[in-house]
Amino acid sequence: MRTLVLDAGNTRLTGAVAEGGAWETDVWTDIPNGAPDFSDALDRNLAAHVGLPVVLVSVVPAVTDLLRDRRADLRLADHEADLPFASRVPDLAAVGPDRLCNVAAAARAGFQAALVVDLGTASTFDVLKDGVFLGGLIAPGMAFAAEALGQRAARLQPVPFGPRPVSVGTDTADAMAAGAWLTGRGGVLAAIRDLVQAYELTQVQLTGGLGRLLAGPDRPYDPLWTLRGALALAGA
Repeated sequence: MRTLVLDAGNTRLTGAVAEGGAWETDVWTDIPNGAPDFSDALDRNLAAHVGLPVVLVSVVPAVTDLLRDRRADLRLADHEADLPFASRVPDLAAVGPDRLCNVAAAARAGFQAALVVDLGTASTFDVLKDGVFLGGLIAPGMAFAAEALGQRAARLQPVPFGPRPVSVGTDTADAMAAGAWLTGRGGVLAAIRDLVQAYELTQVQLTGGLGRLLAGPDRPYDPLWTLRGALALAGA
């Protein structure tokens, strides 16, 4: 069955259509949260998928409410689902649904000792060991930290975030851009290294909008990872 799977993150609402293990990624508009035409864009996209069941993973209650108003049959992927993993976390209701979806995708993929790293507005790191969700880390996202510095410091302005050579900046903006990349990237890679060693993990999976920037042979990147987990939790 074709299913529309949506991910309402802190920055954007994204989605794709899934059918029989295949994904159609060019059928949904990527909508920034807070955009003036957010509701209209949402309505246009839903109208283009009339008849399809809708699965939602959301960390933004306002977006969840908008979709509930429009689709009475909306299925949420969250802690109330039939989770394909055990957990040592005492209160799963306090864990972001996106993180639960990421762990669910790892469990459904057959991972036994895995770290799922989701790099977006926040950077999250979640550990699955022997079929058990042990917990994770939450840190400011790489780009978010750089943006906050530009907004909060009196004489600084936000700078674009992205890969930079290992070199010092020759002016303030250049130094900020280089510092954001090198410390952001270095911090994430250090967290991955330490968690892999501490928990004897054998697999690392990257996802999220910035995950592609850190992908490598031992760190595969899948932009659909959270959606795969949402589909699994929804039983679709």
